[in-house]
Amino acid sequence: MKFIQQGQGSGIIFSHDGFVLTNAHVVDGATRVSVLLTDGRRYRAKVMGTDDIVDIAVLKILPPTSTATNVKKDASSSSSSSSTVVEEYGDVNTGGGRNTQSSSSSRPLPVAELGDSDTLQVGQFVIAVGSPGGLDNTVTMGIVSGLKRSSEVVGLPNKKVEYIQTDAAINPGNSGGPLVDVVSGKIIGINACIRANMEGTSFAIPINKVKDIMHDLSEGREVHHGFIGVSMTSVTPELAVQNNEDPNSAHGIIPRVYGVMITKVFPDTPAESGGLRRLDVVVEIGGQRCRGADEAQLIIDGATVGEELSIKAIRNEREITLHIKPEDLASRLKSAKQKKELKREKEMNKFREQLQKGLQRDMDKLLRQLEQRNKL
Repeated sequence: MKFIQQGQGSGIIFSHDGFVLTNAHVVDGATRVSVLLTDGRRYRAKVMGTDDIVDIAVLKILPPTSTATNVKKDASSSSSSSSTVVEEYGDVNTGGGRNTQSSSSSRPLPVAELGDSDTLQVGQFVIAVGSPGGLDNTVTMGIVSGLKRSSEVVGLPNKKVEYIQTDAAINPGNSGGPLVDVVSGKIIGINACIRANMEGTSFAIPINKVKDIMHDLSEGREVHHGFIGVSMTSVTPELAVQNNEDPNSAHGIIPRVYGVMITKVFPDTPAESGGLRRLDVVVEIGGQRCRGADEAQLIIDGATVGEELSIKAIRNEREITLHIKPEDLASRLKSAKQKKELKREKEMNKFREQLQKGLQRDMDKLLRQLEQRNKL
């Protein structure tokens, strides 16, 4: 007996060749993906590539005679299967220019126009388009209520995104759909998530972040993200003065510079093996000055995995230079997940053995009691 689980999300067509953007979590675990256009056309699709760190996937709409294969490796060996329907949007504009008339599959695909998320300002009007709860072509309106919200603040520490915050309502089914600038009609973000404890607040991935990786994903190339294994916070001269005036400061004497302070070095990481220490104040990474934690994270994220990265830091009022080789964050998280699953499997096997032994003891005891009664 085969169990089929079906999910739904939203997305946008960004190429006349039929390439589609959506969230990686929308197609995670899917063995079959289909794309439903707003004019009623339905296609099979193939997952070309995913970036779990940014939460972006690129699909390829297949011709009607084609069949998607190898959506997920080893998916056919599972006793259950997962199907995902992605509702796609193109030609999004504030004038309702999306064609919703029925047409044949030979008709050209509508392609959405991507904007520039770097020009966004707090207070701009935006609309979120998607299929929440299966209600297709749903549009909600709001404003940009915040910019550059870190993954940690949003509650997704394993992601590397500075999110757009908006009060345009999104719900399950909106994931992967477009966040559109009302004035220009261009897409400036991909709706991604909400926070459970913040009703009416949602977050979108800036479209410029997506542009950096979507062509690599469409060609099946892996996207790597540098990881060294530290927590850090921004440092300014003003903050240093305030800290240094406190005789009970837990941070000691902080140099009066712009940079980032290392607040924690995680074990078994490139930062630990490379010699970084807690309370080091980093002022330069890979030859680039960094004036804050956001800048430092962007430099590390874009660093070449496996190649030495020079880091200049101030330690005990002396400038030092360290050389650290970043790892790929996605590979590290995947390895950690596999280890966790292996540990859970071992624990379950141990529990099953104990349960079987306990049942056997109870059965033996019951048999002995029955034998004694028969003798009486």
